[in-house]
Amino acid sequence: MENNEYYSQVFHEMKNSVTLINSYLQFIEKTHPEIAEFDYWDTSKNETARLRAITTELSQVKPGSQLVLETVDLRSFISDCCYGFSCYKDQGQLSYTLDFPKQPLHVLIDPRQFRHAMTNLLKNSCEAMAEKGTVTIEGVLTDTDVIVRITDSGCGISPDLIEHIFEPFVSTKESGSGLGLNITRQIILDHCGTIAVDSPKGQGCTFTLTLPQAMVS
Repeated sequence: MENNEYYSQVFHEMKNSVTLINSYLQFIEKTHPEIAEFDYWDTSKNETARLRAITTELSQVKPGSQLVLETVDLRSFISDCCYGFSCYKDQGQLSYTLDFPKQPLHVLIDPRQFRHAMTNLLKNSCEAMAEKGTVTIEGVLTDTDVIVRITDSGCGISPDLIEHIFEPFVSTKESGSGLGLNITRQIILDHCGTIAVDSPKGQGCTFTLTLPQAMVS
């Protein structure tokens, strides 16, 4: 059995067990509401939710898996990602603004892996704004690269945290896995690209993706 298949099955089984534990906790609290007053009950629920987030994240990406590359136009690809994400999750008062050039933004990507990275970034922006605000996605074409900037109107990331935001198990959310941005960065690196973050105090957050432009005859 290849390592990536082995890891995927292990994380899948872990996720199932944690999901079951989480369901039991919800059932216990529903049938015995007084337990909410017990010491450590909220901590137990939060840690279980965090563990569930970690195993879900790991089960969705196979470490070391080979990329299946296709040439795509990021304009339509990102538009589809935004639409798919909005259908998956109640967006509240969240809106998207897409600013793309008339020219195609051709890149060579693994659509499945790259969609996972984009979904992580959209999810991060949505949660940063408490589902109320605007996500602006800008595409820029240079002589050699395609640049994508994803900007939210949230409160930004604190200076002491932003230097470590791509490290594993670093999260701005209490129950976050701390793996979403780390996995996203690895996916971008696997595509010979780069990802950077800029967050002026109180002015939201911008993630900048740079990918090699694909030459299309």
